[in-house]
Amino acid sequence: MMRKFDVFVHGATPSGIFSAIVCARAGKSVVIQAPESSIGGMITGGLGITDAPHRFKNWAGGVVEEFTDAVSSITGYNASSFLQWNFPPSVAHRVLSRMIRAEPNIVLALGETITQVIRNEIVDQDGQPDSAVAERGTSIAAIATEGCSWLRKPGKGGLYAAKVYIDASYNGGLMAAANVPWRIGREAASQFGENYAGANPGCVTERTYDVVDEKGNLTRYGGWRAFEPKGSADRRSMAMGFRNCITNIPGEQNLRFPAPPGFDIRDFSDEIRIANDDPSLKINTREHAYRPIYRATYDAESASRAIPDFPDLNEVQRQNAWLRFSNIRNMSEYRDKFSANGSDIRGPICAEYCEASDRRRHEIRELLAYRELGRLHVFQQRPEVPYDIRKRFSPWGLCADEWQEDYILTPGWPSELYQREGRRLVGQATINFWHAVYEVNWDDSIAVGQYVLDSKAKTQSAIPFGGTRFEGHLAVQPFPDANGTEVNAGNYNFITVPLRAVVPPVGECDNLIVSWGISASEVAFTAIRLEPFLSAVGEACGHVALTSLEMEVSPAKLSYAPVQNRLKKAGLTITRF
Repeated sequence: MMRKFDVFVHGATPSGIFSAIVCARAGKSVVIQAPESSIGGMITGGLGITDAPHRFKNWAGGVVEEFTDAVSSITGYNASSFLQWNFPPSVAHRVLSRMIRAEPNIVLALGETITQVIRNEIVDQDGQPDSAVAERGTSIAAIATEGCSWLRKPGKGGLYAAKVYIDASYNGGLMAAANVPWRIGREAASQFGENYAGANPGCVTERTYDVVDEKGNLTRYGGWRAFEPKGSADRRSMAMGFRNCITNIPGEQNLRFPAPPGFDIRDFSDEIRIANDDPSLKINTREHAYRPIYRATYDAESASRAIPDFPDLNEVQRQNAWLRFSNIRNMSEYRDKFSANGSDIRGPICAEYCEASDRRRHEIRELLAYRELGRLHVFQQRPEVPYDIRKRFSPWGLCADEWQEDYILTPGWPSELYQREGRRLVGQATINFWHAVYEVNWDDSIAVGQYVLDSKAKTQSAIPFGGTRFEGHLAVQPFPDANGTEVNAGNYNFITVPLRAVVPPVGECDNLIVSWGISASEVAFTAIRLEPFLSAVGEACGHVALTSLEMEVSPAKLSYAPVQNRLKKAGLTITRF
């Protein structure tokens, strides 16, 4: 039986949830469908450390601000916009769940995969279209789903019809199923005139450790691959990884690092070699464990004792100092729960993950969870690893109060794999490098964010005669902006998102809005990809959907003025000046 809604949202990400809440509060019926069994994407999946704008609150005035205010009232990190986006995943999950439960117009259809996107059809009358203004097949009429049988808690599946569809997923699954044009990987430098686009041998980071064994054979951490010509297009995507929440507080809340299901020590010969080659290995060794590690909540009493100049600091400085009070000695003296940025996973599997089926994506998540948790288990508990290294890892473990119902592979492990980019819409307009670095205010802007161009490496390869090379680790800073001002890590440029970047060209799929994989070049997307930014875009897309419903005009055909009026009435920040 077909279920009818005003709005269909694909993806239970923050972007999707916030767009759904906007529509539901306006009295519209909304279904949120996702192939995962959990809500919240990366902000409940372990992100913990999130790069929000330093200079302004780009999500002020709406439901995203409700979320951050509720979260910071629990964590104590409330002194700045950046601090508000640092939290344990369980806190984010609690707040989002409460916000969704408060909206009776929202239906959750989790654990369901899209099997068919049905386009609209026109009924002919005596050989003539029934409507002179309707067009055949230019919008989505319905979506069929089935339960994800590979999950512990599969959904039921069903047939859903809506007036407006929003793709808020990390991989653009609905966009692809609807055969809407999309991009993946890196464009050639010539496509948008971007100096940093495509393969970039100039953006290389080298490390001294090897990715070959004593026989000269490659480990699974690297490859032998010559660089393509500078600026050439490829399908490579940013490194993926798991963000985590770990603790060094002893007791029943500390699960240590258990062996993952199906653990086989033969799968971890590379880790044993790494541990024996590097006697300095410890929990905050970035490439093989976690770094940075930030404190998940603010403890003013402990901070006042731990930080020497605490009385002389203002509240922002105090909270920032406690957040980062996490070198090895600090963490040992003041044990805590910590948000952790895990090691990066690079290579072809990242591109595969972007385009894979929901079943295959689940398999990849479990495969990489096995690798990441297994590595930590080896460093902590296996006798093949030197005692001093095992001792350094010994106090640490997964948290017994995180991811006990929604998890990958085993309780305590994150519920989401950090995918930094996926498919990107080919929209009516495309944000590129020049818009991102020169503070362009689009004349149809719906949201604004602030970050520097920042890409994780795409490849990891062996260097002849020893060492490791990472390519694509882009960090375009500092540089002069259009006004001659130097832009650097503490002084990011702002980026606006136009209405035309969230909708396909007219005639492609007129009732689709894309709120996460928006129309942007890969270089520009490295600055857009942050959850605080795309959460604000998601909220704005909810208002785009409402404008479409109220005016009975497809999103792709909307004029900007009514959208702008609605966004301003909601009090949202849509331009920087």
